[in-house]
Amino acid sequence: MALKPSLTQFPADPPQGTELSEPQPPVVAPPEFDALYEEWFDEVARWIRAMGGPEADREDLVQDVFLVVYRRLPDFDGKNVAGWLYQIARRRVRDFRRLFWVKHLFGPSVPLTDSLAKPGPNPADSLETKEKSQQLDEMLRALNPDQRAAFVLFEIEGYSGEEIARLQEVPLNTVWARIHKARKKLQTRIAKIEKREFGRS
Repeated sequence: MALKPSLTQFPADPPQGTELSEPQPPVVAPPEFDALYEEWFDEVARWIRAMGGPEADREDLVQDVFLVVYRRLPDFDGKNVAGWLYQIARRRVRDFRRLFWVKHLFGPSVPLTDSLAKPGPNPADSLETKEKSQQLDEMLRALNPDQRAAFVLFEIEGYSGEEIARLQEVPLNTVWARIHKARKKLQTRIAKIEKREFGRS
């Protein structure tokens, strides 16, 4: 004689109108603008410097980046804040350079390496340091923007290759390739300068 199965042997049917679904990942809330501004202002300024933003216009460029951030923050998913800010900064510097070119506003500016130039013990040493700083700035301007940014962030600002890869949203090998190419180009330019100056002596 067959035993009548109990109700506990079978799972209950789900209630009408409900569906079983895969668990959803937690939603990352976008940060508050004031907190974002306070935490990332100095970093954005460093990036703009590394990208070649002119000294006289860097603060305006940083403020411009955060105006874009303020407008786009409601649509930001809250993931990879650094990468998101870096790409906005990259586009603003690019657009600034294009506008600069169109308006023919090129003129003398403080070298990118101004913070590296330290006065020597006498005016002659100070002048030599300034000249070398200007030469380095000219050589860095000759690099393409991605190579320049990777090189300056790594060699001058002290970022790791992994940090630069996250910021530029490229594989780590691409970062090393950009730094390597930048070094080779700079070494070639330095060799030409030394050869020219040695020929004068």
